[in-house]
Amino acid sequence: MPHKTYDLHVLLYEIQLGARQGMNDAQDMVRLTSLVLDHLGCANGREAYDMLYEDWKALPKGTVMSGTRAGQILSVLSHLLFDQPVADNGRQEELLREARQYGPQEQSWQAGILGASGMHSLQQLGDPAELEAALVRLEEARAMMPVGSPERDAIEVSHAGVRLHLAQLGGGEDDFDSAIEDLARHAESPAFNEQQRLAMAAQLAGYRAQQATRREDETELAVQIREMESALTRMSPDQMDRPNLEAYLDAARSNLAILRARRTGGDLTADDFPAATPLGEMRRQVEMLPQNARADRLSDVGLTRTARAMFARNHREAIEALGLLEEAMDLLEPDDERWLRNAGTLGMAHCMLGIMAIAPRPDCPHHLDQGIAWLRHAVRLSGGPEHPTWGNTGMSLAMAYRFRGDLLHPRDRQAKRRHHEESRRLGLDSLRAAAWQGILQSGTSHAAETARRAGENALDVARWCIADGAHADAVRALDAGRGLALHAATVATTVPDLLSALGRDDLADEWRRAGAMAVPEPDAGLSLTPQVPVSGPSSRLRRRALEALAASPLRQRLLGAPSPEEIGAALRALGATALVYLVPGSTEEPSLTDRMFFGRRADEGHALIVSADGSTRALPLPRLLVEAPELASYRATGTPGRDAGGPPTDPGSAPPPRPDVSRAALERLCDWAGTAVMEPLLKHLPRGYGRVPSVVLVPMAELGAVPWHAARLPGRGRRHACHEADISYLPSARLLCEVAARPAAGTRQALVVGNPTRDLHHAGEEAEAIRRAFHPHGDLLGPGTATPAAVTDWLHRQRGGLLHLACHGVVRQGERHSAYLALSGGQLAAEQLTEGVSRFPELELVVLAACRTNVSGRGYDEAYSLSTAFLVAGARSVIGSLWPVPDEATSLLMYMTHHFMSHDGLPPGPALRGAQLWMLDDRRQAPPGMPAQLQARVGRISGGDLTAWAGFTHLGW
Repeated sequence: MPHKTYDLHVLLYEIQLGARQGMNDAQDMVRLTSLVLDHLGCANGREAYDMLYEDWKALPKGTVMSGTRAGQILSVLSHLLFDQPVADNGRQEELLREARQYGPQEQSWQAGILGASGMHSLQQLGDPAELEAALVRLEEARAMMPVGSPERDAIEVSHAGVRLHLAQLGGGEDDFDSAIEDLARHAESPAFNEQQRLAMAAQLAGYRAQQATRREDETELAVQIREMESALTRMSPDQMDRPNLEAYLDAARSNLAILRARRTGGDLTADDFPAATPLGEMRRQVEMLPQNARADRLSDVGLTRTARAMFARNHREAIEALGLLEEAMDLLEPDDERWLRNAGTLGMAHCMLGIMAIAPRPDCPHHLDQGIAWLRHAVRLSGGPEHPTWGNTGMSLAMAYRFRGDLLHPRDRQAKRRHHEESRRLGLDSLRAAAWQGILQSGTSHAAETARRAGENALDVARWCIADGAHADAVRALDAGRGLALHAATVATTVPDLLSALGRDDLADEWRRAGAMAVPEPDAGLSLTPQVPVSGPSSRLRRRALEALAASPLRQRLLGAPSPEEIGAALRALGATALVYLVPGSTEEPSLTDRMFFGRRADEGHALIVSADGSTRALPLPRLLVEAPELASYRATGTPGRDAGGPPTDPGSAPPPRPDVSRAALERLCDWAGTAVMEPLLKHLPRGYGRVPSVVLVPMAELGAVPWHAARLPGRGRRHACHEADISYLPSARLLCEVAARPAAGTRQALVVGNPTRDLHHAGEEAEAIRRAFHPHGDLLGPGTATPAAVTDWLHRQRGGLLHLACHGVVRQGERHSAYLALSGGQLAAEQLTEGVSRFPELELVVLAACRTNVSGRGYDEAYSLSTAFLVAGARSVIGSLWPVPDEATSLLMYMTHHFMSHDGLPPGPALRGAQLWMLDDRRQAPPGMPAQLQARVGRISGGDLTAWAGFTHLGW
């Protein structure tokens, strides 16, 4: 049957007239979509697009008519997309080529076609490659428009929107953040009417609420909630985006309640969630929309209402919300990204209904089975760790299997074992997503924020493995969630070579160019100057590189954690006895929030030991608890100077505790560390002939605040763990294997930096004495000469370098430069050492005789500090500190460390241990050649003062 005759010139004119009446309310969207379908005589968008394309195909190609018609179809396409997801990338590219080559060549016409083609990506979550192509088209269109014109502003907003889609689809937080700022710059453009500007303001607040949630910033999240509420109050009740925006507001309110509950340890109740828009009113708003737009709104509203119902433990509301998701899925195809996300939400929700007994108890097993089926489907469709939902979905499925084994098969050991094996497999697999997402991020801040939950998930999986006796799997799990920003920085240096090995020299060169680091000008510092090092390749470039590498045998290097056998080989290279993960337990039952959404349970502490032969075993340590009173007291007071060795927090207006109170807290902590952990652990470590065991500790979570080498052993007088073992630290086995593979340099060059800021008199004396006594041919820099540029220049030139820095160290939690050394005229930041692709080969040792240089400003499990940054930058060994070290005692400890290295030939770790044992001995004697000003202090230091020596740690060789 012949179809209706139509005229696209007339149709586009009518669309322009209709758009002038406004595109604000749902009726406006329906009106224009109906106008297009009625004019074309088609029942739905897919039928209309097929007809337009086939009619165009019948035209002679290479003519002005064919080019013009192709452009007209692209202009109409956005209205068809409101009805159904009809776009076909192949067809769209074909139409665009014809329109560009043979359509009218006026710049405004060409810009309009490019802009329309790029804007189509705003109406669908396509694949990343298509979104990248849309950005290229929008950038070309933008270049054709006058700066400041409404048309250019509209394209700028579309460009930001596509980047937001791309970031949400691919996980690149740098693009997400910068796109928000671009959107904000054009939010008040005259290209938009008042209702559109209100919608944009609410959308911006919603995006910024996501940022605040990612950063766990309750204050900022509350601000953005008020912004959304204000915009929605002034918005038309039938505004087309209102259902989505109200859903974003509900999500933000829920996230704020979760953050507060996690901080306070309280449970969530229905009172924590303000009443949402009544379901009937929401349905009225949604049902007015065309089909595809309706599916989009149902997905957003259903997702947020499901989460709200779960938190409130409201079974009726949960079933209603799940019904919205199912309605949306009926309107979508299974290859639509929204279908996949809805399937994951359905799976998690059904599992929660069963696990938390929100549903009637007889229905719980059915909900659990249904949830597992949905989650399995979602995991399969998401494909792998490159998908941003894959990790969370896989972890939820792993928890569901674990729970089903315990709930449905408590006495059937074989069935229970099968479920537990599947939960471990899924959990380990899902943890690979944390590595992928960390490597994807451009910049340390984004990598650390992305990895925020990885350590907790890794602990969960590891505890399952330990409970099941699968100790090798527990090792892999723990390392999968540790130091992911450090791992991403380490991988960044190897990616170009990996790409070249695959024959992708184009990507390798692009990566190297993007990762080039600016060298600071003399005295420029790093604060707010153009010389600040770039964050390295963008997430968009990283995604393309990772996708190329993901299909290669090199994938394991990027995402996998080392095996116990690989760890054993690294330990043998270092001459170490064992690597020990300190896995905390918990005596407190977690809050309802954590039990419901994160599967937390009370657990016993363990030391998970990997021996040099690659064998693994777990040692139960019932008192190894993050809630231990001794650890809680120490974290509240810290050492004199207020730092408790973990991520620093703002102490507010409260005065710091008295030094005697701080010292007492540290002493109690070390007593607990000895009796609860180190004494039983040392009994299980093999001892060599004539030497103490050498152990590398990886403390998990808040246990990273403890100076384990200073643990006081019971019943042996004043003996500490360092008397019985040579103790080093590393953030992960990944970094252990990386550092162990670095060969020793055949030469030794030295740079000693002392008192660069002129306010550390003893540090200046220390530097001069160390250089004169042990490195007379080395360089000495001090006030005026020890600039960031001078130090980094030496680092690039050295071969076999020893760098000693006696200066101020500063840690700022979560800031762009989370840790830095204060030098002359500027700062040397940890991020400068790890971002980009530049490294310092053959750097033997870095001694950081400064405060807090082994303190992480990015979370305990990230362990991102100046010490670990120097390891990533190429050092084989680093000595750093856990707290504000006393200037006088530090000068002695550092001198003796160099003494034991130079005169006794000890490696850095044993040399530091020797210096600490020397400090512990109240009968200590100054070695020959010690300068008089240092000798005068030898008798003034009390070996019983832990703050004088215990703050220093060794990492690496």
